[in-house]
Amino acid sequence: MAERTVLVIGATGDVGQGIVRAVLGRRWTAIAAGRSMDRLAETFAGQPGSDRLHLCAGSLESEESTAALWEAASTAAGSVDTVVVSVNAPQRVVPLAELPAPELADLLGANLVTHFNAAKVLRPRLPASGLYLGIGGGMADLVIPGNVHASIVQAGLRMMYRGFAREQKDGAPLRELMIVSMVNGQKKRAVARPEWVTDDDIGAHVCAIIAAPDLFPGPILQLRSRDQAGQPDNPEGTPQP
Repeated sequence: MAERTVLVIGATGDVGQGIVRAVLGRRWTAIAAGRSMDRLAETFAGQPGSDRLHLCAGSLESEESTAALWEAASTAAGSVDTVVVSVNAPQRVVPLAELPAPELADLLGANLVTHFNAAKVLRPRLPASGLYLGIGGGMADLVIPGNVHASIVQAGLRMMYRGFAREQKDGAPLRELMIVSMVNGQKKRAVARPEWVTDDDIGAHVCAIIAAPDLFPGPILQLRSRDQAGQPDNPEGTPQP
């Protein structure tokens, strides 16, 4: 497998950190991107493989800021051939009928429109041999009282990626990886159960997809268990219409 230069957006989150570690573990180049350079520096201080790690501050708030992030990342690393978007803004537990409409709009902006800006602006800039991968959640098909707004966002995210895959067949392959599990990451390490997918499991699975996207045809992929990490498995079948 040739050297990869992977831009990980949302790198300071639990999932993002696992992806960056896995990329560096493959001896690829990683560009860890987030809103705050201070937080990026704190998160990855002492990270093994830091000679192949670049830190890049920026946001996906608008198409303009997304383009600026691409320019900064490309300048820092010389080139980018793979983009992984792991952006997942926090939300509170609240019944749907009690959720203020502006709060739902903010959630859609932070969790869905950010991915939209990234896919629209960044994927066309990638080489055809690269890969664009968005990270989503498994609540798209669940109704959990107090968390329905999260399901709305995740279902919308899945349909958005399906739409991009259907309409834009040329260029770099596009996938969404839905994490259908609780995540044992830094924030929940103390309360995590053994069966939860870990941040490092997710990183390993993401790198397996990057290394051989043809073995993960998508466009929608799911990671449901620790045993599945790194193994080709698409519960939704072959590329979808």
